[in-house]
Amino acid sequence: MISLQKIFGKDDQFFALLEASAEEARRSVEVLNRLLSAPSQPASLQEFQSSKEADKRITEQISTALVKTFVTQLEKEDIEVLSSALYRIPKTVEKIAERFVICAHLVKEVDFTRHITLLDQATRQVVGMVKLLRNLGSGQLNRAKEMNRQLQQTEGEADQHALDLLGDLYSGRHEPIKVLALRDLYDLLEKVIDRCRDSGNVVTHIILKNS
Repeated sequence: MISLQKIFGKDDQFFALLEASAEEARRSVEVLNRLLSAPSQPASLQEFQSSKEADKRITEQISTALVKTFVTQLEKEDIEVLSSALYRIPKTVEKIAERFVICAHLVKEVDFTRHITLLDQATRQVVGMVKLLRNLGSGQLNRAKEMNRQLQQTEGEADQHALDLLGDLYSGRHEPIKVLALRDLYDLLEKVIDRCRDSGNVVTHIILKNS
């Protein structure tokens, strides 16, 4: 008889791959935060491209494993949805880096401290939530709801910060070209946190279904 432990072992490859994807998303944001903390320094896209490609490989591994695996503890559709949501984080981060390099001379004196804090919080929360999936059915629903509440709060703070920044941009105190460049960056920075929120919602949905 094939044991359920062997099929649904604690070392299930999908848990490991999803956690690796979340960690890679966080790593991409850590690289971005280093860039944002020193906007006057020369920037390179290499690390951002490497991080996105690493997460892309993980996503492809998940897709391949889903095709080859007959039974999974999580529903295959849920694994695909979460994998896709996580991959969108480093993909969006790379877009920010590309824009940053183009307009570096316009943003070298901009203070991105608040963005750095919010991005750090959001990605830490996502990594923590993905790790909850290893212990489905162990009273994780309340923990997932609380962590998701915190993630939603971070996303709300990011939305408010974006509104405050837009108010300043449209005050008439800045050069039009700088306004355009910063508006694009701010929109993408907010979108990264939106991607984190989406990932958190998927994790909460999965845990709710399996509770």
